[in-house]
Amino acid sequence: MDLISVALVDKQPTGKLIAVQIKTGPSHFTETDDAYVFRGKLTHLDYWTNHSLPVILVAHFIETGETFWVHVDANHVKRTGKSWTIPIPKANRLGAGTRDVLVSVFDGSPPQQRMRKLAIDEPLMRHISEGGKVSVELEDWIHKSLGRSTVQVFIHDKDGNQTLTQEWVQYFTGYNVKALAEALFPWSVASVDEEFYEVHNEFDEDSGYFVLSGEPDEVYPYANSGGEVNCHRLKLELNELGLR
Repeated sequence: MDLISVALVDKQPTGKLIAVQIKTGPSHFTETDDAYVFRGKLTHLDYWTNHSLPVILVAHFIETGETFWVHVDANHVKRTGKSWTIPIPKANRLGAGTRDVLVSVFDGSPPQQRMRKLAIDEPLMRHISEGGKVSVELEDWIHKSLGRSTVQVFIHDKDGNQTLTQEWVQYFTGYNVKALAEALFPWSVASVDEEFYEVHNEFDEDSGYFVLSGEPDEVYPYANSGGEVNCHRLKLELNELGLR
């Protein structure tokens, strides 16, 4: 099963995730006039319906290039002895125009979305609670109205070695770097990774590029690329939500 991030809605980062199960080829389905009916094992159904994320089932037919989808929930499922079936409507064609429908299907309440995000990030939070370090690399295109950043999440071991565990491209607007990090990781408080900056900082205090004010929430770059992109490395620590 794959995870997909609904990364941008109205130019704002959502942090929303959905799970996708993809089946290809006609052998997985029985065709009716208005649907492709999928049959699966009950163990799979229990796993999908109890998943911390909403799950969609996708049917892709290589021969025709057509792709269809359905939200796997109790309202669509029929149990039949040791198996279960779900119709995938032919009207549910997956394409560029599907985004708004999927956002609506998987919107959920803020508490639901928060719990889903916490479930996905639980290994990061556990690593921090056990005394480990998690940091995130973010970019700030200083001359662009629409922000864009490659988000890279690193876990550090006790010897200081780092491992890249997550990476994606995030579009956003109306967020500074600290606020963006805390929106993407709502269980965290973000601050400059001082250990990283001691080694990788490309600016000196006399350059005037940044001046430390002593404010605990101050965030500043450690490097700049081509006068266009500020590079930041932030350390994530647990906030009140992450400590629960």
